[in-house]
Amino acid sequence: MNWREWQNRQRLTELGDRFVSYVDEGDGPPVVLLHGIPTWSYLWHGLLPELAGRRRALAPDLLGFGFSDRRDGFDRSIARQAEAIDAWMDALGLDSAAIVAHDIGGGVALRLATLFPHRVERLCLMNSVCYDSWPIEAMLQFGHPGAYRKASASTTHALLRQMLKGGLASSPEPELLDGLIAPYRTEVGKLSLIRDAAALNTNLTTELTPLLPGIDAATLILWGEDDTFQLPKYAERLADDVPGARLVPISDARHFVMWDQPEIVAEQVAAFLDA
Repeated sequence: MNWREWQNRQRLTELGDRFVSYVDEGDGPPVVLLHGIPTWSYLWHGLLPELAGRRRALAPDLLGFGFSDRRDGFDRSIARQAEAIDAWMDALGLDSAAIVAHDIGGGVALRLATLFPHRVERLCLMNSVCYDSWPIEAMLQFGHPGAYRKASASTTHALLRQMLKGGLASSPEPELLDGLIAPYRTEVGKLSLIRDAAALNTNLTTELTPLLPGIDAATLILWGEDDTFQLPKYAERLADDVPGARLVPISDARHFVMWDQPEIVAEQVAAFLDA
């Protein structure tokens, strides 16, 4: 499925003066898929159809990402994103859901599991931000308030493409890389992503550290062993701090573990959700 086909499947829900775009397919108990930076819900276009055959699978674009609200001048931090997902679930009538999350989406999921625990039935984290593991240097530079003046949208798009390629152990199809950053190839999209990067704040995960032992949702941690963005040592620490968490290291996989090892990830997630 190319990114335009994915976008055509998106629905829209208003949250006050903002809106969230999302894909919603399948029937049964809900599972919510949360992406990271610099991607959008298209990250999950390989996994979502697998899950939609057994559950109601939903993949939102976080605020300021993809084709959700990208207007300037609002908080895009993971604290605000967690609040927005809580409100979005409420708008859709979802009392709780299994949460599957990657990168900063994992930071959002950890905030949900600790501060909005009634929303999280099960928790699956993939190469997620946590503790003081983030933001990486490239995102710090990208999030400088003046960054949008220094490079055109096309130059920024090329830099993002290289960054994504570096997060994959395999040699991805060019169409995949282009699709993952398609919303940011315009000046509006570029500025929105810069604002997203400027909102990255390690304090918003370090403050959760004493709360992690209180997570009571069943937790699966899938981690690409060759990730140079979010190091495997953080997965081990999460597995120690979250009660009953099961860690599954995945070999021959970097940051984008769902693309380096799609069959293993799909099998692990499906078995976890069915348990």
